[in-house]
Amino acid sequence: MLPARLRNERTRTQLQLAVRLAGRQISQRYRESVFGAAWAIMNPLLLLLIYWVVFAQVFDSRWTGPEQNRPYALIIFSGIIVFNLYAEIVNSSLFLVQGNSLLIKRTTVSSRVLPIASSIAALFTFAINLVPFLVVYLALEHTPPPATALLLPIIIGPLIVMSTGIAMILAAVSAYLRDTQQVVPLINTALFFMSPIFYPGNRLPGGLAAVSEKFTPVGHVLVSARRLVFVGELPLLRPTLFYCAGAVAIFMVGWIVYGAASKGFGDVV
Repeated sequence: MLPARLRNERTRTQLQLAVRLAGRQISQRYRESVFGAAWAIMNPLLLLLIYWVVFAQVFDSRWTGPEQNRPYALIIFSGIIVFNLYAEIVNSSLFLVQGNSLLIKRTTVSSRVLPIASSIAALFTFAINLVPFLVVYLALEHTPPPATALLLPIIIGPLIVMSTGIAMILAAVSAYLRDTQQVVPLINTALFFMSPIFYPGNRLPGGLAAVSEKFTPVGHVLVSARRLVFVGELPLLRPTLFYCAGAVAIFMVGWIVYGAASKGFGDVV
């Protein structure tokens, strides 16, 4: 066992490395593009425009939940940027091991910093996406969000924890089974349309409503975040505690699975 001082120093060093790796991922993503980091803002806005035209204009969709008096475009925009946070963390895990072979083979560095770095990079993108969301909110509502919106990190935090746990599991599996890289994006696409992004979960028939809101990774987060931002109400306590417990459990499973699988990463990269 390492002394507490050495453990703390090692943890601090690993965290600093994760932050540097996250910065490198962000810079590489936009390095040679004309608009650079502005794409982080333009992408969700373009998606918002496309989905608003398809669902609100073509299919004449209307929101029937507690937020029904809010602009439909604003509601789906909130769903898009929350789901993108989850999807970016999970999708980046599929090539995490193969894309960092040099770092993996350095025995002095824990490979666990890789999924942590990807989560930090995704959180940065999410924070950037909040800027156009706030602009659109002010433009359509002519008033700032209610004070309860300041509690959004309490809802987003468990989503990041859960997504990181899922990412560690997928990174461990995809290192040995490359088919995962083809299957997971399809699953995420299905989750995108199953989650209450373009419609409230209660619009689904039968048990699908419970699946949409309670058993998809972002379902509870979307419902709770919208209560905070649009309705000005706190999320329901019991479902939130269950979600937090599930997020921690999935993270711990991911931590253990990734740690066990990482012992063989040097042989597959």
